[in-house]
Amino acid sequence: MIPKISDLLVKQSRWNANQREKNQWRDTRKKAYNYYKGRTEEYTRFFFARELSAKIPIANVNVTKRVIDRISLVYMQPPIREYSVEDLNLFFHNKDHKLQRAERMCNLLDFVLLKPCWRNDRLEYDIIIDFEAHFDQDPLRPFAITYPLPVKSSVTDDEPEKFAYWDSEHTFVYDRDENIYSPDDNPDMINPYGTLPFVELFKNGRPEYAYLDTDASNDLIATNEVINVAETNKNANVQFQSFGYMFATGSFLDEQVLDVGQDKILKLGADGNLDIVAPPNSVPALTETIKDAYKILAQNYHLSINFVEGSQEASGYALKIRNSELTDARKSDLEMWRNIENRIFELEKTMIDVHLNKDAGELLNVDYEESVEVLTPQEQIDKWEWELSKGLIDLADVLMQKDPDKYPTREDAQAYLDERKSAPKEEEEGSLAQALLTPVG
Repeated sequence: MIPKISDLLVKQSRWNANQREKNQWRDTRKKAYNYYKGRTEEYTRFFFARELSAKIPIANVNVTKRVIDRISLVYMQPPIREYSVEDLNLFFHNKDHKLQRAERMCNLLDFVLLKPCWRNDRLEYDIIIDFEAHFDQDPLRPFAITYPLPVKSSVTDDEPEKFAYWDSEHTFVYDRDENIYSPDDNPDMINPYGTLPFVELFKNGRPEYAYLDTDASNDLIATNEVINVAETNKNANVQFQSFGYMFATGSFLDEQVLDVGQDKILKLGADGNLDIVAPPNSVPALTETIKDAYKILAQNYHLSINFVEGSQEASGYALKIRNSELTDARKSDLEMWRNIENRIFELEKTMIDVHLNKDAGELLNVDYEESVEVLTPQEQIDKWEWELSKGLIDLADVLMQKDPDKYPTREDAQAYLDERKSAPKEEEEGSLAQALLTPVG
């Protein structure tokens, strides 16, 4: 049964007016998203008087985006998906990019929804971070989802805000004026998929206490806020205290106003005195405070302190040790995202069947590639020589690794090697190390 729009609006009013906990949940998510996007000025200005904040630049150090992007390693490289139906991936538009963004939003907000959508005869993917879940008997599994639709970026547009409603039987669009919008090809507003077309992305699994018992990176946002405030204080220090405070004393002060300048000579009188007080330089102390807060935050997110101090030259083995905690965290994330990939495919399969009347087959495997291993030139040479000696790779593999743009396939690499082999040798070949370091031409 299609619910009454008035009932949905009343529920939303109660949600906005009475449920303080949900309002706070929504506000913290909005704040976290704004910090990720670098929209932090209004939050930093809160800590300063209006007169002061109007005179100094407000700092904006986007620690949030840097940390979230660094820890989101699962989709750093697109996975290799194997389907039982050939060329099935042609129906998926921009999937890897959207899943990379979904992973980052999941790590930032702890919980988002991913909605596959059929548009222009292909599947696209929407990431929904603002929504309202409706429950029946099970408080952890909603029977319906409503969420605001994207708004038009036009100042002259006067259309009311619209919302989409989905349950397992019906779907429609409505606005706050209780108007329902139904497409011409679905006047009965039937959900053709027979299920909620959403995939829940919980960073730490489905909560046990409440459906929305999730936190939007509170420690990360709080530390980013501390850093922004401290950096703004540094700006104020430089703006107002870097040249010291000039003051004058003497009986003449009641009779005239001093005009100070490099090209002016002041007459202070017999008892007059002009002096400058140099306040203590607090910038180094603020800098150390910021750096310490940043280091503690990095460790909370399995990052080494070198992440804070910037990249330093080190061997591949040293880098591996530094990032061991982050690598271990990625391993646990892989299993979660494999399960998510399977749930996404079940919806994709249903949509392809509904819209194309075609069997999508099965998702056979999702192979997440290992993170790129950083090695020094000598370490890379040693690795290649060992793998060549064990028969694990050949010279074509080496060429493909050295220059994947020029030699994207084994055939391209082998053709180059055959050409080199048939060419007359002008000089004796050097060591393997020299050959591997020689730029391929």
